[in-house]
Amino acid sequence: MLVGDPIEPYPQQIHLSVTTHHDEMVVMWVTSGQDLPPTVQYGLQSGKYDSSTTGTVATYDVGVDGWDGWISQVKLTGLSLNTKYYYRVGTPTTYWSDEFSFTTTKADADVPTSRDVIAVVADQGTYIPMGFEVIDQMVAFHAQDPFSLVVHAGDVCYAGTGDDWEFEEVWDVWEDLVQPIAANVPYMFAVGNHEHYYNYTAFNTRFKLPGDECGGNGNFWYSIDYGNAHYQFFSTEHPFQPGSVQYQWMEQDLINATKNRNLRPWIILLAHRPMYSTDVGEWDDHRPGGRIQSELEPLFLKYGVDLYLCGHQHMYERVYPNINGTVVATGNVYKNPKATAHVNQATAGVFLDDSYITPQPDWSASRINEWGFGKMILNHTHLNYQFWKESDYQIYDEFWIIKD
Repeated sequence: MLVGDPIEPYPQQIHLSVTTHHDEMVVMWVTSGQDLPPTVQYGLQSGKYDSSTTGTVATYDVGVDGWDGWISQVKLTGLSLNTKYYYRVGTPTTYWSDEFSFTTTKADADVPTSRDVIAVVADQGTYIPMGFEVIDQMVAFHAQDPFSLVVHAGDVCYAGTGDDWEFEEVWDVWEDLVQPIAANVPYMFAVGNHEHYYNYTAFNTRFKLPGDECGGNGNFWYSIDYGNAHYQFFSTEHPFQPGSVQYQWMEQDLINATKNRNLRPWIILLAHRPMYSTDVGEWDDHRPGGRIQSELEPLFLKYGVDLYLCGHQHMYERVYPNINGTVVATGNVYKNPKATAHVNQATAGVFLDDSYITPQPDWSASRINEWGFGKMILNHTHLNYQFWKESDYQIYDEFWIIKD
């Protein structure tokens, strides 16, 4: 699909998301008509669908020239854990999609011996200029070493004009491009500033994220337990200072996560804007003593947050575990670090920045001006993070966090 192409009657833009219940999976897709009832047929063998579940449809009408599609949403429940399912979507009286598959997460008893592979992206877009190439890279990597989960730290498709208008067809293009991944792997988001148009209408209608299930706020802040880690997605686009509603939720969620560290030792936070970045842009917000560091780092330290994943500044930057700029672990192997490690992975396709603060501060470990994505591999004691460059499929930066 290109911008301006009509939405087709058959199911497209198929994507998955998880809930707070490990035996559930949400399936969403787009059609040109209000096809009822939206149905997912699924089973344990390819081409054999023993189960069927129906759901709801929704639409919206914002943007330049509005939007004409319909969004189907079906929640599958009672799934077996650590199990591969084959499925197709559509309606019995219109069209069925091609077949896709997904694998449910591990049962708690299996988590301590499991291995998770997580794809990390932020600031992607479609053809502006390399989002489609990074998606192709992710598809190739998934075929070789399948992802358990994809996490996207904001700024999804860049449908906005920079003023007050948004072209909804750009959302359609991005969702079509990412379908080979998102229809087979749960795809979870933190909200970014480029999702704000029309009070986040497209972001809130096209995706279903589990904030309401965990005391959070819809698609804006929520958390999930998945494999070896607890993932908290919060919003830097809403008030997060101490005393705010979001901060109070974040702290209570971290309290609960620390009580469960014997099962899920890793606590990983995701949001759009970095706490630390040496990009010249918005430097005062992203430096020691800046707004985000002073308001949130004490919370990270209090509850032992292991890793913060973000975007916004269009570069890759690894930041050493540090406390207000004082580095507590160096090199690329951090053993039981006493502070949070940080990664800005805003390299998934949008135009890159190349204006850095000089000299490079001691807390900045690596900064790279290349497109690509992050691949995070973790088990119960080791977390390995790799930045893979898009143009030559090589690792350009890598680090480990080790727990003993």
